[in-house]
Amino acid sequence: MATKKSSSRDDDPQEIYVSRSEKKRQAKNIEEIAKELMALSPAHLKKLPADELLKAELHNSRDLKGGALKRQIKFIASILREKGVDAVLAFLTERKGSHLKQAGEFHELERLREDIISEVILAREEAQRNQEHLTESWQSETIAVACRRFPALDHNALKKSALRYAATRKPVHRREMFRQLHAAMERQQFSET
Repeated sequence: MATKKSSSRDDDPQEIYVSRSEKKRQAKNIEEIAKELMALSPAHLKKLPADELLKAELHNSRDLKGGALKRQIKFIASILREKGVDAVLAFLTERKGSHLKQAGEFHELERLREDIISEVILAREEAQRNQEHLTESWQSETIAVACRRFPALDHNALKKSALRYAATRKPVHRREMFRQLHAAMERQQFSET
């Protein structure tokens, strides 16, 4: 008994039809990847999993503008189509993930700073109602939480910055609080690696 060969379009990879619209979308996506690669810093460019030709073309595209930039994007996109985009795409995805993580950490520090500021302002207002002065003996629940979260944090220095901000409302003290929290977070991350 002879078996019939299936002549379906799905079985023959050479017969897969791709519409012109889909081809345009694919080309546009690769051009977007090329634009992202062109925006990489020199340090990230060195880490890019790509051949030297692509890295050189990306480096040379730094100062281009207008039509020259558009042509360079198309040229880099053609290199990507030829060499494949999987490794480059994985690199960009990982890099975006690290940026999202960094943004989340900054938001956490900002929330922590704002909680400390709210607490110190309320404490200062209450002290003024009682005709007292808020001193360094003030105990902050939020600063205690921050010190548990970041053991390298200088409790007294952060408290002084918070008290200065409550007294003056100068942005310099607010920024100093953020710098102190950020430095403590970085020290913790460094000690964990």
